[in-house]
Amino acid sequence: MPRPTPVSRHYLFKFFFRLAVFLLILALYLLAPDTLDIFHAGMLSPTGILWLCVLLSMLAQLSPKSRLTAGCMKQFPGRFSPVPGYDPQALSQAVRNQNRGALKVLAVWLAINLAFGAAYHAGLLDVPDLILLCALCYVCDLVCVLFFCPFQFFLMHNRCCVNCRIFAWGAWMMAAPLMLVPHFYAQSLFGTGVLVLAVWEIRYRRHPERFWEGSNQTLQCAQCSEQLCRYKNRLYRAAKS
Repeated sequence: MPRPTPVSRHYLFKFFFRLAVFLLILALYLLAPDTLDIFHAGMLSPTGILWLCVLLSMLAQLSPKSRLTAGCMKQFPGRFSPVPGYDPQALSQAVRNQNRGALKVLAVWLAINLAFGAAYHAGLLDVPDLILLCALCYVCDLVCVLFFCPFQFFLMHNRCCVNCRIFAWGAWMMAAPLMLVPHFYAQSLFGTGVLVLAVWEIRYRRHPERFWEGSNQTLQCAQCSEQLCRYKNRLYRAAKS
């Protein structure tokens, strides 16, 4: 088996870190749920630590100097290597196809999290439940990158995360379970996630050529030095065999 690339090692480290954070939150949820009360949480509390971890992961997506995959960094001009003579009409068609998939994901994720919010206001879910969901989304964000992405597999049908139309959506998706909780931690995370989403969408609309492999050579398999898809592709092949 080929050795992991520097980018894949970085993402594997991040995955195991996030998994450790989630397991800590899960243990507290099962053994001492009162410690996850966001309304009595300090900076050094478990919820304060989760807040900081999630916030930093979001802010990293706004910097062109972050050690993130081209799937996220393609939004920046430094990651755009134009394909000579690419077809603008083909680009427009690709944008329409990608937008249809993105709208499906938006509808599904909003429906799920509005249901969580309704359950919270009805008293069926409490803040510790939503904190646990946020921690689960925090680790599942990298599960989608490295191992299996239901949005890619069932709704988007993109070849890999490098070509993903909604890569930076993970920021607001992580915070979505907390969007109706009236607390600074919850609202600051959701607001930052929406900011990351808005910046991504503005850049996508202004420079769609950066986001499509037919116009950006950086996104083509022949140019890829990251190979984050190696684990995911093995699982997909195993599932089909």
